[in-house]
Amino acid sequence: MDGPISDLEKGMMCRIAGYAELRTAVADAVDSRIEDPATWLDTGCGTGGSIRLSAERHPETHFTLADPSEENLSKAEESVGASDSVAAPTHLIDLPDGSFDVITSILSNHYYSDKEEKRKAVSNCCRMLRDGGVLVIVEHTVHPEDQDSCDREWAAYMRDKGLPEDRIAEMFERRNTVYFPMTEDDLKALILSCGFSKAEVFWRSCSDVGIAAVKRFYLHSTD
Repeated sequence: MDGPISDLEKGMMCRIAGYAELRTAVADAVDSRIEDPATWLDTGCGTGGSIRLSAERHPETHFTLADPSEENLSKAEESVGASDSVAAPTHLIDLPDGSFDVITSILSNHYYSDKEEKRKAVSNCCRMLRDGGVLVIVEHTVHPEDQDSCDREWAAYMRDKGLPEDRIAEMFERRNTVYFPMTEDDLKALILSCGFSKAEVFWRSCSDVGIAAVKRFYLHSTD
């Protein structure tokens, strides 16, 4: 699992403020909410870098990876050592109800331009989680109260990582054209509307936010 870092991961380290710390934060967010998960789905997995640490911590866990890109899946399977993979975006993953203890979606759902399609993606995650299962989402976010300050901090981070000015400008141009961020409060509200009992921020930076949610317990009919 300690293989070479992919070009995708190298790029994310330069563009996502605090990306190295994020991977630890994701693993800790899960571990503080559920003990010894048996099954784990990572949607929009990319090349697997976001959950590699989690896979190292949980060698007995059955990991399933999902991504629209077959090339990414191939690299992620090698990196994470996953048991299964699915070539599909989050809202189209067709796996059984209640089949996962944990689902992670790291820096992928913000590419949904349509809010209702994003809601379908989160609802599909809820469907595939068991009652009491944990969803961890990380997305680009916006800060209406202090956007200029956050953008300056983000630009300084990218500059410090060696990105040229044209690439930094491109990242800001992608906002609401390539990726479609929501405010922290709006994202929490969307998650709660999809069948989760709580949604808590576990990590934030000038550019992104991480939210952990727990699926509601439902009374199932015995008829």
